[in-house]
Order: sequence, then structure tokens, then C-alpha cells
Amino acid sequence: MSASADVESQSVVRPRGRCLDTFLTTSVILLFVMFLVALGGALLFAKHLESEINARMPRETDGSVSPYIAPSPLTEPGNSYKAQNFAHLRATNSKLKPGVMEWETIAYGEGESIGSLYQYEKKQSVLNVMASGSYFLYAKLTFSCLHICPPAHFNVIFYDQFETKQLTCSVSLPDYSNSNASHPVTRTCWQVVTLLQEESRLLAKTEFSEELTEQPKYWKLELNDSGFGMFLVDR
Repeated sequence: MSASADVESQSVVRPRGRCLDTFLTTSVILLFVMFLVALGGALLFAKHLESEINARMPRETDGSVSPYIAPSPLTEPGNSYKAQNFAHLRATNSKLKPGVMEWETIAYGEGESIGSLYQYEKKQSVLNVMASGSYFLYAKLTFSCLHICPPAHFNVIFYDQFETKQLTCSVSLPDYSNSNASHPVTRTCWQVVTLLQEESRLLAKTEFSEELTEQPKYWKLELNDSGFGMFLVDR
């Protein structure tokens, strides 16, 4: 009698266990799909923002900003909530040198390329992130060859206030030493990072191979197509 009861109890428990496993698996899949949809929407908005900024406020060859000012896409109705979660900064120095990367926010119309969740300290080249959470951090670097250029490696590393690496963007520059013909080299890097503290700080530093140290004037960074940014994914 006891053995029969044990068999019956096991037959009841097993279907329940299978149902629970199925429910948990389905829930995880749905959460993952929702995350991908939200991330895809944020990426599309970030791409639109970058395109608008580059089209409306191009840098001239001497590094100055065009005086043309157009209405800001971030001040249009319905964009204010998205805008506060985004930040996009542009590189300001085309020369390749070791040390801290220099950036700028871009003011145009009534808006700016940095939302209210961020503050940029230009003197220290530090981006302050005011809220904790998960962020999509990206960097885009474009290089062009000014003369006969040797192959080289260039790294931009983003550190937080604890000197922890949050993103490393490595670029392999090709060998243009035997020809004056060259094409721009573009590299886009991204990482979902978790910032546990409010008012976290991000600082970008460069590292590169000996070839660039010896001949830094031959490769240059294209300012209109180089920058970094981030947006809030989840709190």
C-alpha cells in the first residue's frame, strides 16, 4: 500500500515539475526577447541622433564648427524622455597621441547631444553618469591616411572611477606604406555595462603601437565620424 502511494505521489509531482520548468523557460525567453526589442529601439534612436548631429553640425577642416543651426530632433514632441537617457560626444583632436581622449558635446538649436542623466567635464574629459543602472556604451573611430602610412594598432579604453575597464575599442590600421591610395578605416565597438553607483565617471585613454609613436602625423582621426556615447538600458 505504501509503495503504491509513493508511485502515485511521484506521478503527481513530476507533471507539476515539468509545468514549472516550462513556465520558467518561457518567462526567461520572453524577458530576453523584450530586452532585445527595447535595445533595438534604443539603437535605432541613437543612430538617428548621431546622423542628425553630424548632418546639422559638421566640423570644418580647421576644426571649427559650422555656424548653421537647425532645430533639434531632441526637442521635438515625444523625444524628451528618450533624450534624457542618451549622451553622444564627438572627438575634438585629430592628432593621434597617448593619454586622455578629448571630446565635446554638441549644442544645436535648443538642444544638446547630452541628456539630463549626464554631465560632461570638458577640462578633465570626464563624462559623469548621474544614475546607476545598465547602459549601452559605444564608440566609433574613423582614421584616414595623410601620407604613406605604416600598419599600426590603436586602442581607446574607457575607465570608470575605480580604474576598471568598461570598454576597449581596438583598431588595426592597414599597411599603406607602398601606395598613396587609401580608404578610411572605421571601427565601431560596444558593450553593455553596469554602473552600480550614482555619479559614476567615465574617462577614455589611448594606447597605440610604436609605429604611431614614430610617425604620428601620417594617420589622423576623422572628427566628423569619431565619437562615443551611451544610453540607459535598465535601472
